[in-house]
Amino acid sequence: MIFYFLLFAVLCLYKIKLKPDESGFMSDYMSVEKTTAIKGIFIIIVFFSHFKSYIDLNSAWSGDVTFYKYFSLIGQRMVTLFLFYSGYGVMESISKKGLPYVNSIPKRRLLHVLVEFDIAVIIFAVMRMALGNPFNNGKVFDIKQFVLSLIGWDSVGNSNWYIFSILVAYAVTFIAFEIFRGKKYLSVTGVTVLLAAFVIVLRVFNLKQSYWYDTIMIYALGMWYSRLRPYVEKIVMKNQVWIPLFVFSVLVCLYSFKFAKQNFVLYELSMALFVWTVLLFTMKVSICNKPLVWLGKNLFPLYIFQRLPMIILDHFGLSDFNIYLYFAVCFAVTLGIAWLFSKFSKLLWTPRSKRTKTEKIKG
Repeated sequence: MIFYFLLFAVLCLYKIKLKPDESGFMSDYMSVEKTTAIKGIFIIIVFFSHFKSYIDLNSAWSGDVTFYKYFSLIGQRMVTLFLFYSGYGVMESISKKGLPYVNSIPKRRLLHVLVEFDIAVIIFAVMRMALGNPFNNGKVFDIKQFVLSLIGWDSVGNSNWYIFSILVAYAVTFIAFEIFRGKKYLSVTGVTVLLAAFVIVLRVFNLKQSYWYDTIMIYALGMWYSRLRPYVEKIVMKNQVWIPLFVFSVLVCLYSFKFAKQNFVLYELSMALFVWTVLLFTMKVSICNKPLVWLGKNLFPLYIFQRLPMIILDHFGLSDFNIYLYFAVCFAVTLGIAWLFSKFSKLLWTPRSKRTKTEKIKG
């Protein structure tokens, strides 16, 4: 596994740029391309994390056990940049396009994600039945479980909590911006309060495990950064400020791996601190290449379908035969599925009239 992680590191270092522009900083560190590449990095980290649950580390090489011991320390931090960039991107779109964009959120964001997610759920359900592995730990097919899986509240083997949380984030964004029409700071405050209420309800009533809600506030943080970015950069983008701030952030971030789980507030702060440290890093260093951008663009299918080959190949014993071959095949198949799904998604969401016009032009 260390060998695969080294390959991953090489991919991250490919075309890395250490020379900022005349200001001494990467002025485009929050551009769509740059943030998409960062998301590409973290979706591979998610793959490493999910892969661990399908292998027996007790029979693995001691080096792999050590690798996952330290790798697992990243915890929920691996999804924080997805949420942060999503919140930032939505706020940027609202700032540029106004209420028409807000009005389009139910279709553009909620429906889009939900339809594609439901397609994935149906594929997982069919796969489970085909493998003779029914739901509910050996019980007969549970219709209630399947129906709840369609909104992400339950699962048929697929990853679900992140999708449910992001759907909640989009929904409260629509609600808050519809209530405080045109008042951006009040709207973002509304999003923050509603997401905090979501966290409180799930936590107080113990409806779900903590990973369902312990990173969702980072979405609101992304929206706040969109609003406050000029003021933050005016303070931070000075070498005499950035250097000590970055060193301090890295040290505290590393220490937070140890103390963060002492209580929920510290844990939340450690999530935000991790995002802040990555943000500071990208102000000076550009990690962006075509493979990472492709991975970031195909974040949804890579995230939602990576368990599919893991489950199928594990069922047929490849994980017991050789975990390194199992990893390579799972990763290759996941890439293939993501590529096919991206093609299908374009056909699904491109209006028929536009497709016909495009085909005529090509013809």
